[in-house]
Amino acid sequence: MRTRVICAVATGAAVTLLLTSCGSSDSGGTGRQPSTVEKSIVDLVERSTAALGGKWEVYSGPSVEACGDGASDSARYVYIMDRVDRPGGDPTADLDEIKALWKGAGIEFSDYESGGADPLLGVRGSGGPTTSIGFDAFPKGYSITGVSQCADGNVSELRKSE
Repeated sequence: MRTRVICAVATGAAVTLLLTSCGSSDSGGTGRQPSTVEKSIVDLVERSTAALGGKWEVYSGPSVEACGDGASDSARYVYIMDRVDRPGGDPTADLDEIKALWKGAGIEFSDYESGGADPLLGVRGSGGPTTSIGFDAFPKGYSITGVSQCADGNVSELRKSE
């Protein structure tokens, strides 16, 4: 039962991260290349997982999506990695590690904490090379979800090359 609750909270957090990132999109004319923003979000997420150690696997992506409502000429990438070995460290220390890394990358962030007697911890950020990024430091599994900046490019054409 607790595993289902954690999965539901993690899924909800990822959906919230993706939905809230839609409102802060650029709408075309960014001057950025899709390959550049894709590489930047993959690098950031992978540097974040490396800083924490453990065994991580790609859950999704990097997948291209429209950068805002009806913006077929502007694209961004979503990249999600999950930790597949059970975290054995201190979630608070791991959050501090991520915050230090993200601060150095020019990302502004805020803490996230679920309710209840045993709250689930996380941090959400934006800026630097990302539209939004989140780290969930849940005892049964860690997850990092990154959404790149917007780039010029036709989403349909970019999806064909995925």
